[in-house]
Amino acid sequence: MPKVRAIAGTDRLSRRRILKAGRFLWYFKIFAGLAAILGLLYFLFLTSALEIQNIDVKGEADTSQEQTAIKAELQQYLGDNLLMFDVSGQEKALLSKYGYLKTLDIDRDFFHTISVTVETYPPVANVRIEFENNTSQYYVINEHGFIASIGTNLENLPMIVMDVTGTNMDIPMAEESPVEPVEAPVEAVDTMPDEINEELIPEDVLKTLLETADSFEGKFDMEVLEIAYLKRARELHLFTERYFSVWIDLTQDVPLQLAKLKKALTEIDIYGAPLEYIDLRISGQNGEKVIYKLGTPE
Repeated sequence: MPKVRAIAGTDRLSRRRILKAGRFLWYFKIFAGLAAILGLLYFLFLTSALEIQNIDVKGEADTSQEQTAIKAELQQYLGDNLLMFDVSGQEKALLSKYGYLKTLDIDRDFFHTISVTVETYPPVANVRIEFENNTSQYYVINEHGFIASIGTNLENLPMIVMDVTGTNMDIPMAEESPVEPVEAPVEAVDTMPDEINEELIPEDVLKTLLETADSFEGKFDMEVLEIAYLKRARELHLFTERYFSVWIDLTQDVPLQLAKLKKALTEIDIYGAPLEYIDLRISGQNGEKVIYKLGTPE
């Protein structure tokens, strides 16, 4: 009997030791886990492992000024932690400042770089502004009517000839004609655009000009060579491949005016007659009055 009690006591002691060892191991694992987490947090946020050291801004050539400005604006974050950088907040802030950009994407490029990619809206039209002193200025504009380039034209884009006679824009740029500036009337609000991303033609007007030209070509199977926009008169003249113009009033229903011409084809041979112009601006009682002028046949 004494031997049995001795063995039982030894088993209880062994179990206690095992429990103590298990408890110690459990505490050790918790401590090691916490230490690892704290070490990782320290590594990520309190060392230079993820310190912002570079600002990389990319985009098309026509966004070079914006790239420089955006890079300068983000310089204030150099030395900050990359994980703490507010990507979405900065994207919204920069897009509100450069609203003419189509996209502005910011990415964290681990381990030390903020990458920014900017994109502009694609160009949709060439513009030639003609002044009373017989000088011209060329532009390329995007779909919002903002200037994409100055002094150039792009092939395969429609040409808008902009008549600014009688507006405050009827002042050639300084490099075109170095004349003394003329003080504009108080009520004049237009100025001569001379900077990239400045509005040249309001977006709604530009959309009407291009859609009307496309509609005319589709309805009448005739190419439009030039789109003349008379800013002050608020008129649109489509100069066609048959070398006559179609005059349209932008203050009236434009599709209705084209519909008038469609109905008048029984009277007017737009494909064979030596026309000088067709005037769709005049509204008759039935809304279908069309005036045209024939030139001298060659």
